[in-house]
Amino acid sequence: MKKLNKILYISLMALSLTACKKEFLEIDPEQQVAVNLVVVDLPTTKAAVMGTYTMLQSAAYYGRSIVVLPDLMADNMYISRKNSNRYTSYDQYITNTNDGTASGSWNIMYRTIVNANVIIEKGEKLQVAQSEQAEVSHLVGEAYTLRALAHFDLLRLYALPYNATPGATHIGVPVLSKSGTSKEDIINPKRNTVKEGYTQIVEDLKKAIALMSTTPVGFTASNKGHIGHYAAKALLARVYLYMEDWPNAEAMATDVITGNKYTLLTNANLVSGSTNFRTQNNAEAIFEVVYNTTSNLGTDRLAAFLLQGSSYGDGLATDDLFNSYTTTDVRKGFMTRGSRSGGENPANLITKYNNTTTFEEGVKVIRLAEVYLIRAEARAKQTGKDALAAADLDVIAKRADVSKASATATGVALQTLILEENRKEFAFEGHRLFDLTRNKLAFTKHRTGGLTIAIPANSNKILLPIPLAEMNANPNMEQNEAYK
Repeated sequence: MKKLNKILYISLMALSLTACKKEFLEIDPEQQVAVNLVVVDLPTTKAAVMGTYTMLQSAAYYGRSIVVLPDLMADNMYISRKNSNRYTSYDQYITNTNDGTASGSWNIMYRTIVNANVIIEKGEKLQVAQSEQAEVSHLVGEAYTLRALAHFDLLRLYALPYNATPGATHIGVPVLSKSGTSKEDIINPKRNTVKEGYTQIVEDLKKAIALMSTTPVGFTASNKGHIGHYAAKALLARVYLYMEDWPNAEAMATDVITGNKYTLLTNANLVSGSTNFRTQNNAEAIFEVVYNTTSNLGTDRLAAFLLQGSSYGDGLATDDLFNSYTTTDVRKGFMTRGSRSGGENPANLITKYNNTTTFEEGVKVIRLAEVYLIRAEARAKQTGKDALAAADLDVIAKRADVSKASATATGVALQTLILEENRKEFAFEGHRLFDLTRNKLAFTKHRTGGLTIAIPANSNKILLPIPLAEMNANPNMEQNEAYK
């Protein structure tokens, strides 16, 4: 198992390598950080960026864990009593420091960051033909965005929300924005504050936006699944929302919406139809992690964990979530009331991911519907903007349920409606826990066997543990309070 200090040490090797294929191949495969550490021209920069995207495909990252855990650890999902023993400790809230899921996610996210660092540090120094400069700049912008995304996801999983303390001065995760200035900084990094982490994320996303043109990336076969200018802006809008920077969240979301590069799926094709939510690279998807018949996770994929039949089907929707949808809400079609083979009867079976043949079913990192709800929340939490917030809420709520009346609530009641809409719109997409915790809301976690556990606001139990191997290897690392 890779430790952060080993990953960082190998990153130094990457930055010191010459453009020699032999030297790259001689790196121990077990210690190799990047799929391609050679960044000497446009083709090798492309290869390095593509190698970094493959890390997001991992089951320890967007391939499964970061989508499953925020719903499972909140009030949307529980593990069936007939299960494959995946994520059961998170369902029961009995995770320990030797947990493989926490370790796997920690490692793959830091490997993503180190890869991005190599691309940024080498890519910014590349001397290429004028005709290639814009593309190299775009690739470096993608690397900045990937670095920001990985830091953001680490903070969401391993640190309390931004607003947990005044000024976000509480402990975050190590921020790796460069190779470091001393051996100790590189090999045994300390955990930065949450404020320092978010400051770096915002800085990276601003740089990415400046480097990438407004021409969308993701609508052609060759660029499918790549980050573009508006993806960086959409992610920055989300980051500002988590920071409670309402004006900037609203402004950035507005830039994405008025850019008119993406369109919402209709009521008729949201759940079904030839092009729907499940379709890779659909018109609503701003950035997603894509798969194909040769590049997929097989039985480790998200659909296999959730879908019944030939798959594991371990995850079930809570009654509370299932009953929150009206009968005229098409999103209820992402679940079905039935029975779990060898398990619960009745049970709310999850069908949001169902491709078991070609595996070409991408994981949406951010889509246009979220940008509307980001703007709705940001407006609702500013004075005098309730009507505008309600209008944004209606765009998404009435898209899903054409019979739904327009929102007339104001103040806290309107904010509650927006939170509820987020729950229904992004069920099983990895949002729920973060929406609850950043709003400082307690909740009831439903567990296997009909049991429940009350999770108070700002509970350290909602955090993943810093991996035991990391704690043992790095004397500067501090464990999360719930695992001390």
